[in-house]
Formats: sequence, C-alpha cells, structure tokens
Amino acid sequence: MAARNGAHLAVLSAFALAEPLLDILGRNPEFFAVRRSSSSQIVLFALAVTLLPPAALLAAEVLVALVSRPAARLVHLVFVAGLVAVIALHVLTKGAIASGAVALVVAAAAGVVAALLYRQIPPVASFLTVLAPAPLVFLSLFVFSSGISKLVFVKTPHVAAPTFRSKTPVVLIVFDEFSPVSLMDRNQRIDARRYPNFAALARDSTWYRSATTVQWLTEVAVPAVLTGILPDPHKRLLPIYSDHPKNIFTLLGGSYRVRAVESLTHLCPSSLCHETQGASTQAVEDSAGSLASDAGIVYLHLVLPPPYVDEIPEISDTWGNFGKHEARQEHNQASGSGPLEPCARNVCRFASLFTPRGKPTLYVLHTLLPHVPYLYLPSGKRYGVEVPVLRGLTGGLWRTEWPTLQSYQRYLLQVEYTDRALGFMLRRLRATGLYDRALVIAVADHGVSFRHLQPRRYPTKSNLQDIAFVPLFVKLPHQRRGRIDDGYARTIDIVPTIARVLGRKIPWHVDGRPLVGRRLATDATVSLLVGNGRYATADLRALRALRARALAEQLAVFGTTPAGLYRIGPHRELLGRRLPSLPVRHSRATGVEIDAQPLLRTVDTHSDLLPTYLQGRLTGRRSRDEELAIAVNGRIAAVTRTYDKGAQQTFAAMVPEGVMHDGRNDVSIFVIHSSGGRLRLEELRGSSVTTVLRRVAGGEVIASSGGRKIPVVPGALRGVTRVSSGSNFVFSGWASDRRVRRKVDSLMVFADGEQVFASKASLVQPHSMLGQKAPKQRFAFRVELPRSLLPAPGPDHQVRVFAVLGRKASELRYVGSYPWGHTGSAP
Repeated sequence: MAARNGAHLAVLSAFALAEPLLDILGRNPEFFAVRRSSSSQIVLFALAVTLLPPAALLAAEVLVALVSRPAARLVHLVFVAGLVAVIALHVLTKGAIASGAVALVVAAAAGVVAALLYRQIPPVASFLTVLAPAPLVFLSLFVFSSGISKLVFVKTPHVAAPTFRSKTPVVLIVFDEFSPVSLMDRNQRIDARRYPNFAALARDSTWYRSATTVQWLTEVAVPAVLTGILPDPHKRLLPIYSDHPKNIFTLLGGSYRVRAVESLTHLCPSSLCHETQGASTQAVEDSAGSLASDAGIVYLHLVLPPPYVDEIPEISDTWGNFGKHEARQEHNQASGSGPLEPCARNVCRFASLFTPRGKPTLYVLHTLLPHVPYLYLPSGKRYGVEVPVLRGLTGGLWRTEWPTLQSYQRYLLQVEYTDRALGFMLRRLRATGLYDRALVIAVADHGVSFRHLQPRRYPTKSNLQDIAFVPLFVKLPHQRRGRIDDGYARTIDIVPTIARVLGRKIPWHVDGRPLVGRRLATDATVSLLVGNGRYATADLRALRALRARALAEQLAVFGTTPAGLYRIGPHRELLGRRLPSLPVRHSRATGVEIDAQPLLRTVDTHSDLLPTYLQGRLTGRRSRDEELAIAVNGRIAAVTRTYDKGAQQTFAAMVPEGVMHDGRNDVSIFVIHSSGGRLRLEELRGSSVTTVLRRVAGGEVIASSGGRKIPVVPGALRGVTRVSSGSNFVFSGWASDRRVRRKVDSLMVFADGEQVFASKASLVQPHSMLGQKAPKQRFAFRVELPRSLLPAPGPDHQVRVFAVLGRKASELRYVGSYPWGHTGSAP
C-alpha cells in the first residue's frame, strides 16, 4: 500500500510541482548559466524537485499510519486533493480562465472532487499507477533538453589564438541597460554638469553617438560585444564559453594577460581568467544557496493567479536574488569624512586589477550599472537598507504614469552614480600610467525605456529609439582630441576594432567591422533581434529624429541641472518654501504611515546610507489620486502623487540629499488643495509616527503612536540573532514560528525602548546562512544598520531584536559576542 501511495503522490507531485518548474527552467537555461551552476548542482536540483516533495508526503503518511491506519488514509486523500488543486490552479492561471479568490475556490473544489473520485472509483487510482513513469520522464526531458544538456555535459572547445606583438593595454568596460540620451544636454552633447567623467572621456575619445546594439537581452547582447558575432536568430546560445569560444579572451589570450570581471556571462575560459576566478563576479551571488529560493519564486509566478502574483517579487528585471537586498560593496573612503568611492557592482574590484608593468593586459569589466535595482545616489551613497521596488511596472510593462516617471528619476540618479564609477576607473588608469597608452572602450549592452504603456526593455516601434542606442566611446592609444561620429556603428564592431588597433587580423569570421580606418555610413537599417527569428527594425535617420524628440521630453521634465532631477511632480512652485509661509491646517480624517522613520531620526550624513527616498501610505478616510507635498525639516522638499497598491493609497518621493542633516530629521506629509488659484496644505496625522516598547501588566507590548499594539509573547516565535561590527552593524540570524515551518512577517530592532528599524522579513532574508542547517536557511535574515542608528556598545544601552508574526511578537535569542545589554528569551 505504501509503495502504491508513494507512486500516486509522485505522479501528482510531478504534474503539480516538477513539470511546470522544470519545463520553464529547461526552456530558460540562463537561469543556471548566470549562477555558473555546476553539472552536479543542476542534476541534484532536478532530483530534489522531482523526488523530495512526494517522499516528504509519503513519510508523513507512514508516520501517521504507525498511530492509525484510517487517519493515514485520510491524510493520503488530503494530499491527493491538495496536489490536484495545485494542478487545477496552474491550469486556471496559465489559461487566464479565472483569477483572484474565484481561482482559489475553483481549484480547491477540483481537488476535493478529484479526491472523492480517487477514493470511490478504482480506475482513477489505476490510471495514476499507469502514469508512474511520468516523474522520470519529466526528469529526463529536463536533463537532456538542448539548453540544459550543455550545462550538464560541459564541453571545453580549444581555440588556437593568434600571436599579437602589440604592447598596447586594452580596457573594455561594458555597462548595462544604459540609454545614451540620458547623458545628453540640449545640444546632444555630454551634459558635463551632471556627467563630468563621461564628458572628460568624450574629450579624449571618439563618441559614436548613434551606436546601436543588436539584441535587447543582456545574456545575448553582451556575448555579441565580446565576440563581434551577430546572435543566431534560430539557435539558442547560452552566455558561456562553450557556446562562444571565439571571443575577445581567446583572441588575445595567447599574447595578453587577461583580467576580467564578468557579472553575468562566462565567456572567459578558466585557463585564461584564473587570476580572477576567486572573485565574486557573477550577478547572482551564492549560486547554490540562491537556487531553491529563486526557483520557488519562479514557480509562484507560474501558479498564482492575479492579484496574488502581484505581491511576489518581479523576475523579469534581474537574473536572480529575486526580492532580496543588494549585497553591500566595501567603499574606499578617505580618512575622516572624505568622499565615498562608487564601488558597487564590481567597480572597485575591477579597478584594483590595474597594474602599470608586466605583460600587456586585456582588462574587461561587465558591470550591472546603471541597471536595476536602482539604489544609488550621485554622491555614492545608498538611499535604502532594502532596494525599493519599481512601482508602475507590471509584467515588464509601464502601466501607471506617475510611478513610471519616478522610476525614470531614480534611473537618472543612478546614471550619475555610474558617471562617478567611470571617473573612479579613469583616475585609477591614470594613476597607474595606463590611460594614455591604452585602448579604452566604454559601451553598453542595450538601452532602457520609461514610456507609459510600453515595455521597459522589449523593443517595439514606440520605444526602439530608447532600446537600440547605446553609449560607445573609443579612446585610441595617445588620443587627446575628442570627436563625435553619428555614423552607423554597432556593438559587434568592438572586437574587430580592437584587432585593427593592435595590428592583427582575426583568424575567424566576425560580423562586425573595425570602426577605425573607414568612413561610417550616415544611414542604414537598424536591426535588433527580438527572438524566434524576428527583428525590430528602423532607419537610423528616423531613429535619430525620435531620439531627439525623446531628449526634448527628458529635458522638459528633468532639465539639465543636477537639482532638476528633484523638481518633478504637481505644484512645483511649492518646492523650497518654508512651512510658516504657507496656509496649513491639520487633518482629522486622514493619516499617513511613513516607512523608515527610525532612519530619519538618526541620520549620519557621513555614512554610506542617506534615506532620501521616502515612501508610505495614507490611512483613514482618503480620496484617490491625492497630490502631496513632503516637508523635511520645515521646508517643502518634494511634491508627489498617490497611486493605488491594492486597497491602499501609497506614495513615494525622492528628496535632495542636501535637505538632510545629522541627527533627527522631521518629515511631514500634506495633501495639496487648490481652490481659486490658491493652495492650501492639509497636514496628515501620523506624519511623525513613533514605535516604542512599553511595559504593561503581564509583560510588554510594541506600541505605535498611530494606535497599533502588538503584545510580546516570550517563546511564541523562534529564532536567534548575532551582531558583527565594522563600518556598520550587521544583524544576522533566523526567525520562524514555533514549529519552524513558517517565516515571520517582519523584524524590528529597538534601541533603549525605541524602534530604530523595521522591515518585512521577506526583504531581508538572504539565500543562506553559514552555520545553520538547511531547514532554517529559508528563515534567515541579514540586516545592515549604520552605526549612527544605534547607541555606543556597552551595558548601559539595550538593543533588542523582535520577530513579528500576525498579532504577536517574540524577542530573538542573542548568540555570540553581543555589543549591548539585552533581555533575550530562549527560542
């Protein structure tokens, strides 16, 4: 009986869990390629997805059967009903047959009916027995599919590299998701006020202002840059060496030392890139640990109907680490309060590889800048502990106009950060004596679009001018005079250009042509491979005209001054006004909850975190689409609009860095009323909500000034936390319900009884935590807080960490050397 039940559970689990997930991942092998997953990791993953769920269910049945066989039969029927319900839900979601609660009810009903039929009609159970080989069939189809088989059965082709006598250093920097229109001023030249380092590079190089990409996906576009070969319209190639053996690394590897940092691709063979093999260079860190987490999020996107799927982290903007915080990069900082160096996304790691002497060297960097997630300010600081999500974007399409414009604003701020990153690398090149004698090329893989009701990256007739054009600067050795060339240049021309400058012919076929030594065509057909043999095309001249229009639209909104990026929104005449000069009344019906209040109370302007991105939600009686003014320290710093997020009216706004000062910063939110040409402000209740620990009869509660109270119940939840200190304090540990089956809702940190940090647990959970067994890894968290937010270490202060689940909270147990006093309870 157990064998029969196990076979039936394996079949149902295969259709409910394994087949949908293995099918989508088998058709998208890049999921594993970008993690550089080994053959054994991929096979073990497939085996785990196929066999572990039914094995766990069968084990539960067997344990119940030891106590009561009738109860075990009931449990088996419940499992059958649940798995069939999941299958039904997948069908409903995939076919868009039903959504919301209706889909859940229909799926549950299908599960119940199937379980009754399974019990009452023997042929139904017999049919499942006949399907017993299905799990192994799905497993085999996955492992031996064309894409996955390349990763499981790895080939290492040999390429005979030519000999180069040139001693010229080569520096190739590939940015990601970067539209050149964002760099331009009114004259379509580099805006030197916002982007001084790109302007400096343009003065020494040839700026191919109308350069275009050949594909819109990074995993295809970057290999095109590194090979000079057009992507095959009918063949799926992975961004790995075995699929692209003829590339810039193998071309120069026989004569040049290679120092490469590839963030997504893996085109450099280990025999050439052994010097940087130990670096954490890939886009998705902790490849083994992230696999289960990211696969789970992918599966939820497959099975959950709207609107529930909207609460799941997006998977279309990144290649992994879905919904997780960005790993902090160590900053190089001068002594005292010197400037922060822009080290994020492998910039400083790459710059540290520059050496002035030795064998001629090929330096290659692919950095995920200014690619999402948007988190960085022009000063080099971050504006959040977690990465704020892109609002207004659903399924890769910009659907809500105001949040789209705010995302555009955040992108432009990150472009300024990217300019600082370029400047850091150029200064390092000059300091090592490489800059003048090197061939330096800066390019991007593709652009990005922020057009209402258009895709963010997928090229269409309406956004092709945003996606097709890319920045391309080529500084020849000893070049000191810049020029602009608007001819037809493509990213596949870079490798042939390098070969021409170094004085050798490429011994294999490439599709690109050298940019030097020839006159570029003034017009041509720009063609981007979309997929499945289809292309998005347009005349270059027509695209340049559309780009000019896009630039005019950008300048109309954001201007050309650094301050202009913050001057967006309704009633901009309010910006900079002091509150005493404005008519203000207090609201009785509408309140507001502002996120990250503790960060605002303990700002340290010299740290690498400055909470200039303010977001929250309206409470109480409220209208839709309110216009808001945000005051920081008594002066209007931003104006914004609310937008719907489910049943809530939410808002967000970016305020200038200069409005923040050290210590407490007071933030107030106002609804803007306009009548007869006059403006009045209505201050919302709760603009300065505080959350504290209070002692009450029988224990403690977590109480907010907005009226919410959460009782502290010792031992109701489980978990531990430890603290490590450096430039900031890092809290890490795990937290779950008492049975270690469910993750908590949120985490809170209190200093001397006052809340200094709170976040949803899903936003601060890393993929794995060293030293913990696997079941607890999915409940792990890691939070990095600036030192200014917490009191000085010592027994005179208490810093306590709480987990919250539903309407109860518990303090976590502290392990290791804890810097402060605490009253932790055992988990």
